[in-house]
Amino acid sequence: MHFFMMIAVIVLSEGSRLESEGDFTAAGRAYYGEGDIAGEVRILCRYVEESLYSGNTLHAFDLVSQLENMPLERGCIDFWYARIAWSCGLSEYAIESLSSLNAGPWLKARASGLSAQFRGDAEEAVLLLSGSMDLASSRRQKFYSALDLSFALVSAGRFEEASEIAALLADGFPGEGLPLVALALSMHAQGDYGRAMSVLQNLYSSAGYSFITRHYARSMMEDME
Repeated sequence: MHFFMMIAVIVLSEGSRLESEGDFTAAGRAYYGEGDIAGEVRILCRYVEESLYSGNTLHAFDLVSQLENMPLERGCIDFWYARIAWSCGLSEYAIESLSSLNAGPWLKARASGLSAQFRGDAEEAVLLLSGSMDLASSRRQKFYSALDLSFALVSAGRFEEASEIAALLADGFPGEGLPLVALALSMHAQGDYGRAMSVLQNLYSSAGYSFITRHYARSMMEDME
């Protein structure tokens, strides 16, 4: 019996192993095969975040629509729809929806931080997003808060801090390309155009990142030329 329990643990851990290695597509398939709904939801949530940051609004909307039928806090759905509204130019609605979001402490703090950033109050966003990191209850939540914070720090002109956080995230989360985008933005804002382009080129050229992020990197390089 003990032997079979060990085998079960090994099989059930496959999705987690792939996720930790940054192979999110394979991790999603593994979670599906294992019947791990929480794992599937986590991977889909990750793709929503990536799509929103990359400006792939239609893909984000499709994913959020799928997640509405899965076990997930309603506040997450409302949070993403508010950000989709921002991407569609409904700025006042997005800001108000984020600032009044009905959600748990971590997500509410994160939403308040993004609302401040969308209002153009970068320093307030930094303060609120720093607070959301303290409220995070998982490694993935800390990642999202830190990622938001790195972009807010760029907006606030605090480039050294932004670069430090972005570099730590890039090293600590394999397969996540958005920290490299934040790093490139920080470099570019400081006038270090060559290094910024190099970071984006490496991101675009690497098969270890998703098509969404690689396409985002290419678009940014075109904008920086």
